[in-house]
Amino acid sequence: MAQYQRPQDMYAHSNASQFDERYTAPAQPLPQGGSSGQQAYYSQGPYKHEQDQYSYAGSETPYGGIPPQGNTYRDYPQGGAGPNAAQNAAQKYSYAPQKKGVSKWIKIGIPLLLLVIAGAVVGGVLGSRAASSSSKGGSSANDSETKSTWTGSSSGDKPATADGSTLSAASQAAQRGGVDDLTYQGTDLYGNPSFKAAATTGSPTSSGMPGDGFAGSTSQLRSHPRIMTTAGQWSSLADKISKDAYLTVWNASIFENATAYFNLPPTAYDIDGGFTGSGVLDPAREVQLRIKTFAYAYHMSGNNTRWRDRAWSELQTAAGNNSQVRWGADGDGGSPWNVNHFLDLAEATAAFAIGYDWLYDAWSQEQRDSLVQAIVQNGLTYGTYAYNPTDANGGNNYAWWRTTNGNWNCVCNSGLLLGALAIRDVDTSGTAQSIIDSVIPNMRDNCMQGVLSDGTWSETANYWYFGTSAAARAVSALITATGSDQGLMAANPNFGKTGDFHMAVSGNAGMFFYGDNGPNKYSASANGMFLFANLTSQPEHALFQRDRADAADPLSMFWYDPSSKGAFWNGRALDQYFDNELSGWAAMRSSWTDFTGTYVGIKSNNLTGHQTHGDLDVGTFVIDALGTRWAGELGNGNYLSREYFASELPAATRWQYYRQSSQGQNVIVLNNQNMNPNCAPVNRFETTGATQSSSVSYTPGTGDVAYFVSDTSSAYNLTAGTISRGIRMLNGRRQVLVQDDIGQSGDISQIQWRVHTNASVALSSDRRTATLTLNKAVNPNAYGGNNFGGPATLTANFETKTMIVKLLSPASATFAAGPATRIFGTEPGNQPAGQEADQDNVGVTVLSVSLNGGSVQSIQVLWQPQWSNLGSADNATPNSVPLSQWSLTSHN
Repeated sequence: MAQYQRPQDMYAHSNASQFDERYTAPAQPLPQGGSSGQQAYYSQGPYKHEQDQYSYAGSETPYGGIPPQGNTYRDYPQGGAGPNAAQNAAQKYSYAPQKKGVSKWIKIGIPLLLLVIAGAVVGGVLGSRAASSSSKGGSSANDSETKSTWTGSSSGDKPATADGSTLSAASQAAQRGGVDDLTYQGTDLYGNPSFKAAATTGSPTSSGMPGDGFAGSTSQLRSHPRIMTTAGQWSSLADKISKDAYLTVWNASIFENATAYFNLPPTAYDIDGGFTGSGVLDPAREVQLRIKTFAYAYHMSGNNTRWRDRAWSELQTAAGNNSQVRWGADGDGGSPWNVNHFLDLAEATAAFAIGYDWLYDAWSQEQRDSLVQAIVQNGLTYGTYAYNPTDANGGNNYAWWRTTNGNWNCVCNSGLLLGALAIRDVDTSGTAQSIIDSVIPNMRDNCMQGVLSDGTWSETANYWYFGTSAAARAVSALITATGSDQGLMAANPNFGKTGDFHMAVSGNAGMFFYGDNGPNKYSASANGMFLFANLTSQPEHALFQRDRADAADPLSMFWYDPSSKGAFWNGRALDQYFDNELSGWAAMRSSWTDFTGTYVGIKSNNLTGHQTHGDLDVGTFVIDALGTRWAGELGNGNYLSREYFASELPAATRWQYYRQSSQGQNVIVLNNQNMNPNCAPVNRFETTGATQSSSVSYTPGTGDVAYFVSDTSSAYNLTAGTISRGIRMLNGRRQVLVQDDIGQSGDISQIQWRVHTNASVALSSDRRTATLTLNKAVNPNAYGGNNFGGPATLTANFETKTMIVKLLSPASATFAAGPATRIFGTEPGNQPAGQEADQDNVGVTVLSVSLNGGSVQSIQVLWQPQWSNLGSADNATPNSVPLSQWSLTSHN
């Protein structure tokens, strides 16, 4: 049996990209590149996931007397700076820094679990293989690399990294405040909460958080602190913590983070992909994460100056004033924060704004002046160039994001806005006011339009994090600094729907990872849900987020409304259909609280207009059951590959990469050709409208049905009605039927039905039944150990989960199982030096059905999870019904 491998998506969202670590070569140290003799570690593939072992060190006692975990933290050296940095980067641009050391999600969230295992499974194709002599896909490249560090309970009945004193303090706080106690009692492998049987189950409610009456303007700002928090909020926070269970746990986690970060060297200037690739985006976001954590610790420790001083060393380094860890020595265009990849500059500006504002009273005047100078010279000055495209400094070259509705617009504008608001009162040049006046209307017209009419984020499910996090920071900063959000939320009346999108796209075994998933999320989380829940009076969004593993963050302490009560699932529909032409998709599930149940996500929409982050994937789907994922998505390719983001035209180089082409999706491939991205599928969705009761043990009724049908003909340049895909939940949502109806057409010569799975695949003798097996760790909280030189101790038990996949039609067809490799085309040539085109999809099997075209065909595939209580209904063959005749009762 293959060793267990941690699912890539441990927090119900990608912490980095959807890039599978198992597909990369072992990390290799480059020649020394830092002036302090540090080594840079690289992995062969972009956006290396932070999956390193760690625990926590420190002696600081946080508010309430709750000591942090007392383990020893060890950091791996970072690099990428110094005299040889440019040469190293030029040689290794495809090798994004591995940055061994503390994960950027150190206990970020309710410490439900910190499952940090090097040995991820491919993007969304989650689970680990059970050994099978019939497996066609090969074994994992990292079978010998399973690593983890677990702390806390081994019983599985409480958060894995919260000690007893923290839990006791949380319960006492809930009693004092008359609010909900912690609703969860543990976690599964994907960061999903394990809800208490006695969890609060009332309908979602909140009384809202009233404002403080401040009425300023964009030129008459509140005194410091004013960026996303106020002096009044800081002074009342200790009392709020003492009366709220969630704030109590988050506070303890933030202090543990702060202690871990304290013992690290300042963030290094690691260049990823060259200055026009990903530049220094990761370091900038890491600085932002650390600064808000140190500032929080300063305030909540009674102004302990060790946190202020550690924040100062971080800021001084990032301002280019540390000879040991150099920042800005190689900045592109003379910009230390790398203006030609403007995200880098914006995130660094936001970090300095938070540091300046949140610690304003702690700094000397000389320190304040230094920070203001860095914000203006390294950040805001380039913002003025961006908003003056005729400027001789070339604003046009790096200001393309001003007219987009994706995460770039949100992040770039938000960073500039925070910097300008922070220093507006001391800036005599007018630069800050000019930035404020430019950013606000631009965000109204662009960033805030990133939420489509149905709530879907315009890019992908993972880019939602970057866009909404930046939007939340901007909205919050305007409210606290000026007394109003200056019309940002009102600019898009559908913005409040995006919480529903995020909830729906979060499956039982990870998100529905379609398209690209982006780089590290150091400064991005789903905690904007807390803020937007307040502003749109939708407490269910906050209640959903508070039990998630990325919830503990300093901003959550101000955005979360402690009056929020109840169960987000109480009365919530199991199914949701999103019907914008750019985002046509549906999510169906058997329960919001039983993560061993079924989840299906399927999409069929126009493939352009997603900031060049989409795939050729009309009809692609994921299936979760039994606590793992059986059909999943590969995620993004190498962002640094040639012309990866250049175009969405049908002949674009992007579509030649396996993971972005149709053959790399869970779709029908016709004539060994890619789909037409300029398509217009026609979708139909129906559901019996099942809603979950208040019970965490809810089971859907046997008659609860949901299905999605799409006429996908336009994706294949065929006449409407020629080819359609449908997916349906059957038998009380215990089975899933995938059906493709293909009409007679002389334009169709070859048909291949394809699904990517991380399971071992064994085919029956007639090759019409595929048995998929995956190993799932039972009681994952039993993981333990702290062996930095080798695998962690594994004390968890394993169970083999099984999915039976039956080919019901055509009668003459058979399954094949093989590696996830090309069936048409060639890898794009002329790659930049050191770049790979297609990554090796090690450990992924493609289950396929191949047919000749020209005649009417109906490919019907039944997915039957092998539940522990299988009955006769589970073994029944469903009716064969043409997709055109599917209805809520067609399969009764």
